[in-house]
Amino acid sequence: MTVGSVLIANRGEIAVRIVRACRSLGLRSVAVYSDADRGARHVALADEAVRIGGAAAGESYLDIEAVVAAARAAGADAVHPGYGFLAENARFAAACGEAGLTFVGPTPEVIARMGSKIAAKAAAEQAGVAVVPGYHGAAQDDATLAAEAGRIGFPLMIKASAGGGGRGMRRVDRAEDFPDALAMARGEARAAFGDDAMLLERFVDRGRHVEVQVLADRHGNVVHLFDRDCSIQRSNQKLVEEAPAPNLPAATRRAMLDQSVTLARHIGYRGAGTVEFIYDASADRAWFLEMNTRLQVEHPVTEMVTGIDLVAWQLRIAAGEKLGFGQDDLRCTGHAVEARIAAEDPAAGYRPQTGTVVGYDEPSGDGIRVDSGIAAGSVVTPYYDSMLAKVIAHGPDREAARRRLRTALSDLRVDGVRTNRAFLAEVLDLAAFRDGRHDTGLLAEAFPGGWTAPAVTGRALGEAALAYCLAGAATNGPGAPPSRALGAWRVTEPAGRPGSSHLQVAVDGAAPQTVTVSGRGPARRVERAGEVLLDAAAPALGGGVLAYEEAGRRYRTRLTLAADRAWLPTGAVVAFLVPGTGRQGDRGGAGNDGRIRAPMPGRLVEVRVAVGDPVAAGQTVAVVEAMKLFQELKAPAAGTVAAVRGRAGEPVDADTVLIEIDLPSQEAP
Repeated sequence: MTVGSVLIANRGEIAVRIVRACRSLGLRSVAVYSDADRGARHVALADEAVRIGGAAAGESYLDIEAVVAAARAAGADAVHPGYGFLAENARFAAACGEAGLTFVGPTPEVIARMGSKIAAKAAAEQAGVAVVPGYHGAAQDDATLAAEAGRIGFPLMIKASAGGGGRGMRRVDRAEDFPDALAMARGEARAAFGDDAMLLERFVDRGRHVEVQVLADRHGNVVHLFDRDCSIQRSNQKLVEEAPAPNLPAATRRAMLDQSVTLARHIGYRGAGTVEFIYDASADRAWFLEMNTRLQVEHPVTEMVTGIDLVAWQLRIAAGEKLGFGQDDLRCTGHAVEARIAAEDPAAGYRPQTGTVVGYDEPSGDGIRVDSGIAAGSVVTPYYDSMLAKVIAHGPDREAARRRLRTALSDLRVDGVRTNRAFLAEVLDLAAFRDGRHDTGLLAEAFPGGWTAPAVTGRALGEAALAYCLAGAATNGPGAPPSRALGAWRVTEPAGRPGSSHLQVAVDGAAPQTVTVSGRGPARRVERAGEVLLDAAAPALGGGVLAYEEAGRRYRTRLTLAADRAWLPTGAVVAFLVPGTGRQGDRGGAGNDGRIRAPMPGRLVEVRVAVGDPVAAGQTVAVVEAMKLFQELKAPAAGTVAAVRGRAGEPVDADTVLIEIDLPSQEAP
């Protein structure tokens, strides 16, 4: 190969994935990192690492000059952009070429053409590929877009032309909602892509998101690596992907595969790319949506069913190699399903989460793969995307793969930061998904009021309290902090008789309750309001596992204790409270007292009210950006703005009061 050293212009799990591909080819890998990522996993695994700037993406991973300078300083021959950040930035690809670096991907001209959804639709039409009805014209003023929206009809989709990952995208059901939705989509697009050009598409009700993986070399060879279904989405962000797409008519599948290869040839594509379609099962019709000129997050499912290492072939194609296989050599074997693990709390409106990973274990076994960017001790910051890892399962058929993934999610442990793991496990069990009859509206239909976490059982609460006391007994030496004592308060009975530890606990931010742990030595009893939660014989805590016997049965429970918290296998969190603090958990958000708080660390993008303004219940009063997503903060009830404590553009910490609203008295007259 003519490439010997590769700079990876990315972070997280995809940077780790590329490091491994480089090693498989005998290539030297160079990581880049921001100040927030100095201790990140991809930095530790690469052969060399170069600092490129501050914590914010705009000061580091999106800084073209800094990334190119790092590549030259490290003596790299090539630059792999991963996905996100600069992966589909034509100016970055051109800058790499001008610096004498091989860009691992298509040419800048192709990136520019297909990176614009507007230009991509025009190219698809030229290649004879059907596109979704809508508007993708050059005129971008609000009046034109509003008029076109009226022509298309509602519901419709607003999409950022330069967008991806669900950012800069809004569904609009009524004409009166269009102006606000357009403004929000434009704001997200500017923040994420530096381009607020929009297109409009007819909304395909109960559509399925099906995509085709293509691979092309520099010598005119183009193949497809079959298709994937990415219909399990929330807020237009993919959560679960699989290959091949289930229950797709053979003729429709063949048409999408052939059209994808035709389009790739038409535009002179090279490298790995994905052609995306929206499929209307009721009409058995598929329309082109866009082409992603990069590796996809969901590429592992294709690798699992084809045996082709897409990242390795990206590098080999960039080095000038021909594809070592033709279309007839490729086979789709078995089925693969992937779940994206994100730092978010589904039970609290999918709010992004930050913090330190205090416990981490990956599942393993036949057909299981984990692509991860974290380890125990990793810090999850508000500066980047919330995805932490991907869990992939392969099996001889779809049901076998689904079952393996379901088990793998149960075995995955990410403690210290809330994740969507339990939510994804429940999604895999939905009847529509099990039957392969799902569409992009499944999650909204299955969880119309949002997702509710499974209740913590009495036994699980008792195990958390027992583990807390055992840990306290082991570590409660001189100088130990009061909050690590044996509970919130302790009563020691006369000599020779067992004492009791009374613990104030809050489960997942709920109201505190008192749990009592009594006894010592080989027997412990845990009670709550007179109810026996467990009678444990021979309890022992070690290596993150609580073991004990009860009624002739042996129990072993994995949990993590850190910072006065117990992280349970279900993902639930038990907080041990100090009397008088009033602490009620860690979910945050707007309360019923009229105080609007920042739900997570981030940036205050917009304040829409001023002191003295009347507000209605549910009215948006501010917008916060975190992990590349915008979140609208709404008034909990009608009232009058009493104070505004934040300014647009300022960074905010979680739970910071931004706006105060005087609410009318709730007492009866």
